[in-house]
Amino acid sequence: MSAGVRSPSAKRGLFNVKLPPIGVSLLIVFFVFICTFTLRHTGLLQSPEFQAYDFFVRHQPKALTSDPIVLIEMTEADIHSPLLDYPIYDGKLAELLRMLESDHPSVIGLDIWRDIPVPKNGLGLDQLNEVLLSHSNIIAIFTLGGIAPPAVLKSNPERIAFNDNFPVDVEVDRTVPKVRRSLLFGDSSSGESFYSLPFRLAMLFLEGKGIQPESDPADPTLLRLGKAQLRAFQANDGAYVGADRGGWQMLLDFKCSDQFTRYSVNDALSGRIPAGSLRDKIILVGINTPSVSDERVTPIRRNQRGIEVQASTINQLLRQALDGEKPVRFWNDWVEDGWVLLWCLLGGSIGYQVRSPWRFAPESMACLAIMGGISWLAFSNGWWIPLAAPAVAYVPAAVLVTSYVSFQEKKQRGQLMQLFSRQVSPDIAEALWAQRDEFLAGQRPRSQKLTATVLFTDLEGFSTTSEKMEPALVMEWLNEYMEAMATSVMAHQGVVEKYIGDAIMAVFGVPLARTTQDEIMRDARNAVRCALAMRIQIDELNAQWKERGLPVSGMRVGIHTGPLVAGSLGSTDRQEYTVIGDSVNTAARLESFSMESVGPPLTGAGSRCRILISEATFLLLGGEFLTRKVGTMMLKNKKEPVSVYNVITGIS
Repeated sequence: MSAGVRSPSAKRGLFNVKLPPIGVSLLIVFFVFICTFTLRHTGLLQSPEFQAYDFFVRHQPKALTSDPIVLIEMTEADIHSPLLDYPIYDGKLAELLRMLESDHPSVIGLDIWRDIPVPKNGLGLDQLNEVLLSHSNIIAIFTLGGIAPPAVLKSNPERIAFNDNFPVDVEVDRTVPKVRRSLLFGDSSSGESFYSLPFRLAMLFLEGKGIQPESDPADPTLLRLGKAQLRAFQANDGAYVGADRGGWQMLLDFKCSDQFTRYSVNDALSGRIPAGSLRDKIILVGINTPSVSDERVTPIRRNQRGIEVQASTINQLLRQALDGEKPVRFWNDWVEDGWVLLWCLLGGSIGYQVRSPWRFAPESMACLAIMGGISWLAFSNGWWIPLAAPAVAYVPAAVLVTSYVSFQEKKQRGQLMQLFSRQVSPDIAEALWAQRDEFLAGQRPRSQKLTATVLFTDLEGFSTTSEKMEPALVMEWLNEYMEAMATSVMAHQGVVEKYIGDAIMAVFGVPLARTTQDEIMRDARNAVRCALAMRIQIDELNAQWKERGLPVSGMRVGIHTGPLVAGSLGSTDRQEYTVIGDSVNTAARLESFSMESVGPPLTGAGSRCRILISEATFLLLGGEFLTRKVGTMMLKNKKEPVSVYNVITGIS
């Protein structure tokens, strides 16, 4: 055969490589991991991840901090009040701002659009413009999307801020997108950079405390603000996959309670706000009424007012800058993938080791509960780690490996039963199955060298007897004999190794290897007890046969204990468990040993069953049986003769 050309047998060898069960289980685990990895990095697991995130956000402890924020809200009662018009007129708005300024707040954020005069005839506009120009701590709003700021402040970027600063997670929530981030500063359509309303108000408040925002020259994604080191939101932070990270965004933690200090516009205009209540405070003037649509869907509520979300953003910035509270942190992608792989391996391990469904379900539930507990504990300490992805990896890994192992066990049980069905007692079968991992090597039993006791039986004159009987009658007569003898073997913990015509070969001490001398002695005694039981059986059968007019027969038994090799012979599809070695030959020779030179055998009163054992077996009986030494025999390829003992009966 020329070089480079493989023979058909070589090709078959390449495709017949078989992995052990643990190898296949690992392949299943890594397949599940790759699938989970693909789902995670294509964003298909974002929705369940954010459901867990929103749950954690709703149930996290609220921040304990002294809040300098006061909300001045136009309520439904204000809209229906005869003292106010809606939208609030410029003159009345100017009056409101003057009254608020009289209590010396730190900064006022006007979260009401004034891109056009109200009313349109301009009545009261001059008063509003005068207030806006004379108080530099009043910040008016516009939108990056096109709504202009008050005309009088348009050329003064330090006095305006955008309020469309809440990106929604369309890719995550799809049907009802939620707000989870805030845009702190970004560029307008003209290319100019502006601050958002909450960021501008927080910066003005912090300036009074000597705190200015500073960029990190080494990392443009970092912003130093007092005690805080803020990192710009990235597209793949947390469970996000390819999110819009335009501008400079911050993930909201929603730790701020909604219990802000609140007053209505009528309270302010009527002088019902206690003097000094607004001093050095951050004032947000806005609308909080169901009839005016200004709602945000957040992890906290489906109808959180815009003014409340703005206030929460300010609160978060102040907590981080003044108290040093850390923002939500995340693992790197490779660490998160390692976390998912860990749970995937754990799921596979549970599936591989736990065979009982009554244990599998509670242990898996416990693992998932621990996973959730770890994620919650991490979130409570400021870390957002994946939860849905490791759960998605754990469950199929555990289920698929369990299914595979169950299939393998069923297949192995079938192979074992094919080898040992009707050959072993039920308790041996159970022990064999319990120790299958040690017993099986792939799809066949391991070859093993062990010490066992071999028993051979044979009927005297079977050939002559069978020639005088009809074939069907011979088979019926012989099967009756075999059934009785096989039952005795299995009743004494033996294995019917094979039937050879009218002969039976049984082994005591297989298929599970004996490891102690006591076990080997027990096998030898069981073999002799079995032979004595066979003697009783053949005597009873002879009596029955005689009554039915069938031939009677004597029986010879030979027993020897010694080393032998056990294993299976044959192809994968058709195997036979067998034992080989000199011990087998010795037992066979004992069964056929001629007694003429040493005297007649003793078989027990009226019995036609002769039982001969070797000295090796005799020495293991411990005086439990009445025996007589009857002579020696020479075996082929053996230099030393073997002493032979005749078993007469058991000693009660």
